[in-house]
Amino acid sequence: MRARAYDRLAAALSLLLLLGLTAGTYYLAQISMRETGAMRPAAAAGEPDYFVDDAVFTRINAQGAPVFRMSAQRMLHFPEDLSTVYQRPVLVSLDPDKPRVNLRADRGRSTADGEETVLDGDVVMVRAASAEEPQMTIRTESVTIFSETEIARTALPVRIERGDSVLTGVGMEFNNAARSLRVDSRVHLTWQPPQQSR
Repeated sequence: MRARAYDRLAAALSLLLLLGLTAGTYYLAQISMRETGAMRPAAAAGEPDYFVDDAVFTRINAQGAPVFRMSAQRMLHFPEDLSTVYQRPVLVSLDPDKPRVNLRADRGRSTADGEETVLDGDVVMVRAASAEEPQMTIRTESVTIFSETEIARTALPVRIERGDSVLTGVGMEFNNAARSLRVDSRVHLTWQPPQQSR
């Protein structure tokens, strides 16, 4: 009889402990669900959600061929508009059928889809010399790059050095795909004839 009473008491205590554990777990789960939003740290407005030092990436076209390579001392991503900011960006065209173009600036910012990149501060673009044309260097303070069309535009003053000739003006569109250059206004050209080889 005593053994039976002891078994009943042990079973009752086990049941009470199990019910208490279940109730405690449920209570903690409810608190956790209510306070998840308050406990989760969120990036402050205007703060990046991640960054990468010494970033390098290559953009490819629809056929899988590399179009250009971009590197930067630091890349920062912003969650508000999904834009990306670059410190000391350098872009290099990779199309083997066209003269190589190198583009550098103090800073840059790309849209979420990467289709448009604005480069600011001491922007220098150098198109390598080819058999038909001398090296060309373009200097300005800001330029917008449209990656799909390979077009660079600015509304600011530009200085263009092509061989020994120098052209200055305000506003420019450089189309690397079509290999064309347009300067919009206040154009001033100092032209030097190409050196004749003897």
